[in-house]
Amino acid sequence: MQTHFAPYPNLYTDRLELRPFQDLDAPEIFLQRSDERILQHISIQKAETLEDALAFIHLIEKNMENGEGMNWAICLKDETKLIGTICLWNFQPEKSIAELGYSLHPDHWGKGYASEALAAVVDFGFEKIGAAILEAYVQTANIASVKLLEKAGFVKTGVEEIYSVYALCRPPLGAVIMETERLRLREIIPGDDAPYLLELLNTPDWLANIGDRNVRNLDDARKYAIYRIWLNCRLKGFSFYVLERKTDSAKLGMCGLIKRDYLDDVDIGYALLPQFYGQGYVVEAAAAVLNFGKQDLKLPRLEAITIESNKPSQRVLEKVGLRFERIITVPGDGEELMLLGVALGTKLIVIIHEFS
Repeated sequence: MQTHFAPYPNLYTDRLELRPFQDLDAPEIFLQRSDERILQHISIQKAETLEDALAFIHLIEKNMENGEGMNWAICLKDETKLIGTICLWNFQPEKSIAELGYSLHPDHWGKGYASEALAAVVDFGFEKIGAAILEAYVQTANIASVKLLEKAGFVKTGVEEIYSVYALCRPPLGAVIMETERLRLREIIPGDDAPYLLELLNTPDWLANIGDRNVRNLDDARKYAIYRIWLNCRLKGFSFYVLERKTDSAKLGMCGLIKRDYLDDVDIGYALLPQFYGQGYVVEAAAAVLNFGKQDLKLPRLEAITIESNKPSQRVLEKVGLRFERIITVPGDGEELMLLGVALGTKLIVIIHEFS
């Protein structure tokens, strides 16, 4: 991630200029950091004097020089007065994550300025800094801010005390994660893969064995690809991957890893379009994913769940080394599932030519 810029970049929208802070901003910073209407939504120390505001500006400038954060004053075009602030900070280079924060003086609420500034900084975060995920923490009770993030495409990924955590992912580029003799396993591309995903999620076997995900059109499929597959991949370091046949780039199905809250270990899963059954593709892919979990992710163990009536899935799991352990009940659902597992410290013996 690139976090040092010289000169420091100004950003522009139709109505706004986003510029670096300056000492002359201290009066407006003081107003923002002492206004109770703003402070009720953010956890910061209240500014008591103009010197407090000036000290904050100098701290921001130091963090910018050290590459620890990027902050902009939000101004109306052709005006110098600061009406709000917006920043990218809390950089996590190992995960390509940056946190986004913003505030706007109440006199300018409800005019769309926050949306404009947010869009400009999101683009900068993805295109210039190189972030893969932008996160934002917002008080759950701050309905206006929640709506702002959701309008910009952010999705809720968790809750921490009084805060809801939202995240937005840079669109995936279809990177190949692993290969087998016949297959490529690659990241999903929401737009390109939406038609195939729409078909897969509505096959009779998916609906019967995995469940209805309410994906009914291409837009539903695109959103599912971004927020249920790609987002999980960027946050956890693994996800479900498209199975693509090398000879003709046909999209066969999905295979990958997920961490479910009610399971102790990472879970392997897969699905195949019916026209590709019986040719050993899913065993080949599952074996590659298990080795990926062992060698690349250093996972000590993998689990899998399946309904008892899904005998083909059980045979696939057994071929790649998993063994039945017990019946579990999904919390809050009551559904009973078979749990299979394998310790990845053991050698995986997979007979690929025995097609499933």
